[in-house]
Amino acid sequence: MNNIIELKGIGKSFDGSEYIVRDFNLTIKPGEFVTLLGPSGCGKTTTLRMIAGFETPTEGSIFLDGKDISRIPPYMRPVNTVFQRYALFSHLNVYDNIAFGLKLKKMPKRDITEKVRRVLEVVDMEGFEKRRISTLSGGQQQRIAIARAIVNEPEILLLDEPLGALDLKMRKEMQLELKSMHERLGITFIYVTHDQEEALTMSDKVVVMANGLIQQTGTPEEIYNEPNNAFVADFIGKSNIFNGEMTGYKEVSFCGASFEELDDIPLHTEVDVVVRPEDVILVPYDEGAIKGEVTAVTFKGIHYEITIESGKNEIVVQRTKSASVGDKVGIIIEPDGIHCMEREISVNCFDGVITRKNRVAFADGEFECECAEEGKNVKVYIRFNDIRMSDDEDAGGVCGNINSLIYKGDHYNYTIKTKNGYEYILNDEYLWNENDYVSLIIPKEAIRIELLQEEA
Repeated sequence: MNNIIELKGIGKSFDGSEYIVRDFNLTIKPGEFVTLLGPSGCGKTTTLRMIAGFETPTEGSIFLDGKDISRIPPYMRPVNTVFQRYALFSHLNVYDNIAFGLKLKKMPKRDITEKVRRVLEVVDMEGFEKRRISTLSGGQQQRIAIARAIVNEPEILLLDEPLGALDLKMRKEMQLELKSMHERLGITFIYVTHDQEEALTMSDKVVVMANGLIQQTGTPEEIYNEPNNAFVADFIGKSNIFNGEMTGYKEVSFCGASFEELDDIPLHTEVDVVVRPEDVILVPYDEGAIKGEVTAVTFKGIHYEITIESGKNEIVVQRTKSASVGDKVGIIIEPDGIHCMEREISVNCFDGVITRKNRVAFADGEFECECAEEGKNVKVYIRFNDIRMSDDEDAGGVCGNINSLIYKGDHYNYTIKTKNGYEYILNDEYLWNENDYVSLIIPKEAIRIELLQEEA
């Protein structure tokens, strides 16, 4: 089957410097339900707006049925968009809202009436034609917004967080309704959300994004069970993530114990180990590969969430049977409950310049270093473990906001974003809040410098 939409090398920058979306490549087949999933500011809505034609890519191309539509205006694309705020006309009734676009096309009145009747059946709103928009609930308004979009029979329906304004119960009901509508209509849905449950519930394909980049593309099952990296594992559902090392063929060591697993990764490779809370099995203390003590128990409705402390590591368990704080317990994990990923390099690397003796500038900051080659261009390397954070803005050589954090059993992994978009990654045992404004302290002995060869 040919692709209906192809995005090739898409990048988008609004100010000529920092890219909101970078190196974005995606193919979508006719009739697929594709969800762009990620935290706020990751570039998912910008990508949707480029598909719709409301934004033009800075680089790369968008193809519809093999034709480049990157510079074609929105009204010439067979695409309709449903926004979070619905954008309904409050002064018109339901019928006139849905019929608005058809009337602009000068369609015969009989045809308009028939099309409006059909789409009202699809969204289960028959008999509401004369109702004013102000009298409708949030869920009903959302259905009318979808009806207005599909009445024009678009090849592609774009939905930008359309359930965001609904309460939890209504949102869950509308997730199932949207999935059902998609199956009945047979058109391509491209959906934007930051809600992991929405993405897993409705989608054929999920595209996980962070910092303008695709982190992983796959089915909901692939994304959940086989995450590509620690960010995906942490963002999709709840995960225990630990530092580990491959100690044998399909054998990994973490939390002071060794386990069989299913990923074939070379011996002695450092890995991130992902264990979902529902895959942790509690056994009597003496029978556990890992031993620990229960420190917290929370009832979640369909299961209990139990926190266990083992040495410096914290392990979260989900099961239907409760436990008591202070219980001594053992833990075992079956091979299919362990997913290992080669750990990403744990060193920051930046381009820099020696500004004067023993001073180097890089990534929006300037620091003391051990180098006397004034005016030279350099590569700068700093290990994640060698950077400290402070809430005193004058304490470090650069400031920024905490952009993301991942808990990894015995420490947190932070990404700090500076004013010009540079990213520092560091490890810290203490919990800071996302978006906290911090300064970064880097000792001069932690900065490794490599002089760049000058061109002849």
